Amino acid sequence: MREDTLTVNSFHTSGSSPTGPCRVGLLGFGTVGSAVARRLTSEPAATPFALELTHIFDRRAHAKRDGFAETAALGSKITWTTRVDDILTSDVDIVVEAIGGTDEAVAWTRAALLAGKSVVTCNKQAVAQHGPALLQLATRQGRQLRFEAAVGGAMPIVRAVGEGLAGDRVTSIAAILNGTTNAVLSRMEAQRCPLAHALADAQARGYAEADPSADLDGIDARAKLTILCALAFGLRVDPDRIETRTSAGITVQDFDDAALCGGTIRQVAYAAYEPAASVLTAWVAPSVVPRGSLFAQTTGPQNAAVITGTFAGEISLSGAGAGGGATAVAVISDLLAIARDRAAIVPAATLSRPDTIIGFTTIDAETAAAAEKTFLRGLRELCPSTLPDHQGRPEPGRGATRAGHRAPVGGCVERGVIAEAV
Repeated sequence: MREDTLTVNSFHTSGSSPTGPCRVGLLGFGTVGSAVARRLTSEPAATPFALELTHIFDRRAHAKRDGFAETAALGSKITWTTRVDDILTSDVDIVVEAIGGTDEAVAWTRAALLAGKSVVTCNKQAVAQHGPALLQLATRQGRQLRFEAAVGGAMPIVRAVGEGLAGDRVTSIAAILNGTTNAVLSRMEAQRCPLAHALADAQARGYAEADPSADLDGIDARAKLTILCALAFGLRVDPDRIETRTSAGITVQDFDDAALCGGTIRQVAYAAYEPAASVLTAWVAPSVVPRGSLFAQTTGPQNAAVITGTFAGEISLSGAGAGGGATAVAVISDLLAIARDRAAIVPAATLSRPDTIIGFTTIDAETAAAAEKTFLRGLRELCPSTLPDHQGRPEPGRGATRAGHRAPVGGCVERGVIAEAV
C-alpha cells in the first residue's frame, strides 16, 4: 500500500476517548492472530485498561469468521474485512500486525501510524530491517510502536533490555532466540533421533513451519539479535552482516561428541559490544554449551537469555518462544502498555553503526585482541582446542585455535563435526 493512498489526519482518527475501551484492529488471522483474537474475546478484562477487539482483516476473512468459535457469541461486535483500508480508516486505537512477510507488513505499519494508530507487531524481519524508520515515524505521529512479540515470545526480553536494564550498560547478550530450532535440537538430544524426525514432531505440535529453513539456518534468530543490538548497544546493524551457521546438518553423533566434553548443542545467538573500539561481535550458530547451564536446560520451544551488564552482572531470562499462545502473551502485554497511556510518546533512540563487526570470518590479530573481552569467559574452556572427528582423529584444518581467536560458547558445530568457530 502506498503511503499517499491515505489522506486522513493522524490526530483525528484515534477513535475512542482516553477513558473508554481501547479499540483493537487485527491484521492477519493465522496462528498468532487467531490466538490474540481468542484471548481478547474469551476472557474478562483482568485490568482496568479494557481492550476491545473491533476489526479483523484477513484475505480469507469470511471463511475464517465462519470457523471462529467465538463469532456467534460476539454477534456484530467485530467487523471482518478483506480490505486493509477498512481498518486504517476505522476508529481503532491500536493495530496489531500479524500478517508475516516483510514488504506488506512494513507498508501497512507505516500506513497505520500515518492514520493515527499505535501499532503492535510480531514481525521480527520488519523491525530488524525497518525498525529505526518506523520508530521515528511513530514518534513524529505521536503514537507508539511496540514489538515485544517480535523477539522472545513470552520471554520479555525487549522490555528487559530496553527498559528494565536501561540504568546499566549492557556488554553482552547470549541467547536461545528460536523456539523451533530449540525444540528440534532438544528432542534430538533426548530421543537420539535424526533431525528429520525431530522436525516432523515440532511441525505436528505447531512449533515449526512447513519450510523451517529460516529457523534452522539462523535467519530468524539473526533478525531478533539485530533488534537486541539496537536496544542493548544503541547500534544499527544490517541483519545480513551478522554471520550465521545452520543447524540443519546436526546429527546424533554430534550430540555424542558434545557429551564427551560435558556439553550439549543449542542454537545460540551472541552479541557483545566494545564501545571504545566500536567493535561488535555478533553471530548465530549451533554451539556446544555446558551440560548444567541455563541453555542446556532449555528444552522444547523455550527461549533463554543471559544478559551481562557492567553494574548488574548477569541477568537470566527464559520463557516459551514458539506457538500462538506464547506470542499472544507478548502482544497483549504490549496492547495493555499502550492502553495504560495512549497519549504517551516514546522518543526514537538515536542509533550509530559499529566500525567493525566480527563473526566467524578470519580477523586480524589487532581486531581479535580488541574483541577478546567480548567472548563468554565462563564457557570458552568447555572444549579442548582440538576435538576428534567421528573416527577419533583430529580433523585436518579444524579445531586448532589460531592466535588471538577463541571459540564462542565452547565451539561451533558445523557440517557434522564440532569445530572451533573462527
